[in-house]
Amino acid sequence: MNEHANGKDTPRAPEQRARTPDREATPGQTSFNFAPPRKPAPDIAAAGLRLEVDEEGIGWILFDAPGKKVNTLTTAVMESLRDLLDEAQRKNVKALAFASDKPDMFVAGADVDEITGVTDPRVGAEKAAYGQAVFETIARFPVPTAAVITGPCLGGGFELALACTWRVAENKKSVQIGLPEVRLGILPGFGGTQRLPRRVGLRAALDVILAGKTLPAKPAFRRGMVDALVPPGMGRTVAREILTGARRVEPHRPDRTDRFLAAFPPLRNFIAGKARQAVAKNVRRDHYPAPFLALDSVLAGYSMGEVAAYRNEARLLGETVVSETSKNLTWLFRMSSRVKEPEGLDLEEARPVKRLAVLGAGVMGGGIAWLAGEKGYPIRIKDIVPGALDSAMKTAGKIWARAARRRRIDRREQSLRVGKLSFTLDYTGFRTVDLVVEAVLENLGVKRQVMAEVEAVVPENTILASNTSSLRIADIAAELHRPERVVGLHFFNPVDRMPLVEVVAGPKSAPWAVATAYRLALDLGKTPILVQDGPGFLVNRLLLFYLGEALTLFENGADPVQVDAALVDFGMPMGPFALLDQIGLDVAEKVTHVMEEAFGDRLPHTVTLSRLVAEGHLGKKSGRGFYRYEKGKKGAPAPEAAEAAGKPARRDVAPEEVVDRLVLPMVNEAARCLEEKIVARPLDVDLGMVMGTGFPPFRGGLLRYADRRGVAAVIERLNALAQAVDPRFAPSEALLHRAEGFYRP
Repeated sequence: MNEHANGKDTPRAPEQRARTPDREATPGQTSFNFAPPRKPAPDIAAAGLRLEVDEEGIGWILFDAPGKKVNTLTTAVMESLRDLLDEAQRKNVKALAFASDKPDMFVAGADVDEITGVTDPRVGAEKAAYGQAVFETIARFPVPTAAVITGPCLGGGFELALACTWRVAENKKSVQIGLPEVRLGILPGFGGTQRLPRRVGLRAALDVILAGKTLPAKPAFRRGMVDALVPPGMGRTVAREILTGARRVEPHRPDRTDRFLAAFPPLRNFIAGKARQAVAKNVRRDHYPAPFLALDSVLAGYSMGEVAAYRNEARLLGETVVSETSKNLTWLFRMSSRVKEPEGLDLEEARPVKRLAVLGAGVMGGGIAWLAGEKGYPIRIKDIVPGALDSAMKTAGKIWARAARRRRIDRREQSLRVGKLSFTLDYTGFRTVDLVVEAVLENLGVKRQVMAEVEAVVPENTILASNTSSLRIADIAAELHRPERVVGLHFFNPVDRMPLVEVVAGPKSAPWAVATAYRLALDLGKTPILVQDGPGFLVNRLLLFYLGEALTLFENGADPVQVDAALVDFGMPMGPFALLDQIGLDVAEKVTHVMEEAFGDRLPHTVTLSRLVAEGHLGKKSGRGFYRYEKGKKGAPAPEAAEAAGKPARRDVAPEEVVDRLVLPMVNEAARCLEEKIVARPLDVDLGMVMGTGFPPFRGGLLRYADRRGVAAVIERLNALAQAVDPRFAPSEALLHRAEGFYRP
């Protein structure tokens, strides 16, 4: 059967925990009465739950949310679950199992709409306390319990599973297990910060909780998050065997080292300190408080009594769920689901894509090849230089090797993915591909040439997609015989980390071709946004206004270190000068020329980039740019940059002014993009900027930030900058039309 257990076959009695004396529940506190606080009897069928008792006396509580693709834990579901637990006891079941009647599904967590609707920390704490009490009923159930995991088992779904005696997971792609709450600005509040450390040990629990990790079935099994790993379709069968004693599986418990850590406070505090430092390297507490509070909650479980620790977890959940960070992150999460319904595009017109090809084996080509192989697509990679093909193979192989080292895939899975790649110096194999991605130099003449070559060899319905970041699709397709099958498919670098893809519709692109490219982006696991043709499309167009203002400040004497620090404090992953060095100054210069031709005086005119590129200072890849680099690590500002800027007299600029001068022009230009129908919806701007540039997710996106600041206040500030600095800051007519807000009803 090729199943796994945890290495022991000694039978073990179901986990029995000493009961805490009954106590009255107060708002925000956890009640550990065996039955949770009573509420009006729910409509269990409407909530999508039912209880079945099989011929062996095993009770099966089955989740099947009506009319939805996923099961979530709404208030109605939790109340129904409480009543079914009571019913199972009345029926004297011999064991109890939890499973989903939806294929490839378990429970995907708490309902995000309900999370969004909580505005009072007391209410949030009460909801957490109620969830804790329901799951405590499962943990203290008088007979063995098991969760059968056949799909997403996340957040509250995994907390439910943690309350069971055993967790049985099917080894298939649909299974994802973890506690991703910190990604929504909250922390596990149904007992997760207390139960997971006791199941897998402090170190493994902190790794999952603080990063909001979700893991496939096999890595989750290796970490002890599940107790049995079984072939697809065998979950219920194996769970039944475990519950009846026909199969012996030992519930996972921490090893000796983890038990010692738990018992020895100095070592425990050392581990916690290292974890806190690791979190602080990635996020700031004032921007993202949830992981820090989650760590506090985990540690409280070792220093407080059980009831107090659960009460503390509920209180912290109440605090985080009403925070602005949580509201913005949950809003982004909800908006990201809407990319599956692009406005103005019918995805029913999409045609099947079974085989892919990439033209150009540079960094982007290698990244796209990796992505296709990762998702199981056979892909043909062409270049005219043999060494480039080797480079693409190394790019893809390096990513898979890293995943193998981290035990996210095994060597066999790594080999299967590598086997999806094939390489060529000519167009052999291109007659069977459904879509070709062109990823050659950002040069119109070169792109036209390779597009003409590939058009001559592929079938007439093969889509030709350009990965251009700034050139118009109309210009690339101008000399082709069938321009209607040419679209933009703009991936962002590095492909394995950047979730965004701009799907660009040229003026002659056929709807079926755009729909096919969009559907492919979804199938590749990316977040696509639909963009109409234009210089820089959406993201690079807005980004050039941001970077152009940074260069203007630099040429007027601003310190690049201070400018970068101001934007990092604002929440950007790196400052504009570090970003320019990362992109490559030569690449940025080419895009700048395209944008200057299109937007003229709306963009500031600067000379530093051209001068640095002429001297061979290209940023990180050459070791010199706005900073010096040693072995890839950023050092002090490069004096060559100041020389290229004309050695301006140094002047300090207030961080608030730096932020306004760089961020608000993007808001202004985004309004123009909406007016010009470059994108159809404000949410496309916000998703594009968050997922394509790293605009601070905790701010909700560029336009949500503008709305929360007040568009009228943004207009007033731009008018002040136009008078004090330059007329180019003047608010556009498009922005003035949006004075009431981008997301007004």
